[in-house]
Amino acid sequence: MFYAKYPLAVSLAAFAFTQHALAADTPAAPECAQYEKLLTRAELAFKNVPICARIKPDLWGLRKELAEHGIGFTATSYNGYTYDVLGNNAKKQVYNGQNPSYNTSLNLYLTYDLTRIGFANDAQLTLAGNWVDSTYTPANPRVKTVSVFAINQSFFNHQLELEYGFIPGVRLFYGMALGGSASTAALGPSSVVPFQVGMSATEPTPTVNVIVRDPSLRFYNSTALTRSVSPEGIQKDVDLNPSGLRLKVPDARAMLINEFGYKQAPSASSNAMWLRAGAMYNTSHYTEFTTGEKSDNNYGVYLAETVQVTKPYGDARGWYLDSKLDYSPDSVNAINKAFQVSAFNVGPFASRPADMAAVGLTKSYYSKDLRDVTRSYGLEAAPYTLAVTASYAARLIPGVYLISGLTYTKNPVFTPIHSDALLLQESLNFLF
Repeated sequence: MFYAKYPLAVSLAAFAFTQHALAADTPAAPECAQYEKLLTRAELAFKNVPICARIKPDLWGLRKELAEHGIGFTATSYNGYTYDVLGNNAKKQVYNGQNPSYNTSLNLYLTYDLTRIGFANDAQLTLAGNWVDSTYTPANPRVKTVSVFAINQSFFNHQLELEYGFIPGVRLFYGMALGGSASTAALGPSSVVPFQVGMSATEPTPTVNVIVRDPSLRFYNSTALTRSVSPEGIQKDVDLNPSGLRLKVPDARAMLINEFGYKQAPSASSNAMWLRAGAMYNTSHYTEFTTGEKSDNNYGVYLAETVQVTKPYGDARGWYLDSKLDYSPDSVNAINKAFQVSAFNVGPFASRPADMAAVGLTKSYYSKDLRDVTRSYGLEAAPYTLAVTASYAARLIPGVYLISGLTYTKNPVFTPIHSDALLLQESLNFLF
């Protein structure tokens, strides 16, 4: 899944976050539930949409045939449209949706049960590919890449979990999809502070991730040694590493990410809760805005929480609050701090348990150093960008979702100062 589209894809992530608990309340699990164990476990910061909630859960018999050989398969297709309904069209487009903007992606996942060839415990291999196309590439770079090639295995009743291979850092940390930030609809994934610091978003990076949990499996500490993306940005990283499998990229050096958190699944007796705090240290050298010299390093920190606050039906449905606070130095990061507050309701109507409504606000601050340099050239520079979003995800049939959103964005462009935007967003998504 490609992260610039999360204002629309977010509803599916939150839906997946709660569906497992809803399924647990079902007296008799359907036959398709037996394939859950073959869903990828590589993306630790995400929850898979259950097989039974997808189009044709048995895939016309194919899923059963593959499962007999220890193989799992899923596919997703996201198809989005964004347009600024205030009519700010321009010959040279400078933000996503200024002119009618379209994007589409196809994501294919294969998993394999490695215990069949002698690996210990529950070892699983994930191989995933990602194809993304867009009419406005600064926000949605075109990619055809391996997105995950990694092994996940656990020890000591899941108190120790290992992940190693090629995988984007955002799929292991932060929890970007829950709650979502509609500012990315106008500015693209580079507007997210962890990506500014060098966390990989679109192309995978070679990574070793170690997760340690307490006996309750609620408290955890996750530490990854990975490679930064190119200090020149996400698009440059895509250009340098189109396959997603390069061990080294010029000027991209080692990066350490650590996250401490508490995660509690929703149940009949407890509300869902995910609290986390993270730090990133990047040994790559970034160009300082004011001096033009190379920095010694780059770093960032974040706090985030996702908490269920109501339980009207005694299960995972209800209101959730999601918030994030990010910081990084303004000497090398164009957007160096941000905060987000959002609320989403899973199952807003008793007759629509799989729908989701969401509202949210995000404010991202541009680097003071970058603004000073920009103004020294006689150019205007926005101090921040602010986005307010309302969205609704409707399940049309199992596995097909129509997600509609409306986002007001103040300062959709850093320079020159641009009039406000009101972005209409529509996405039709298919999950197999």
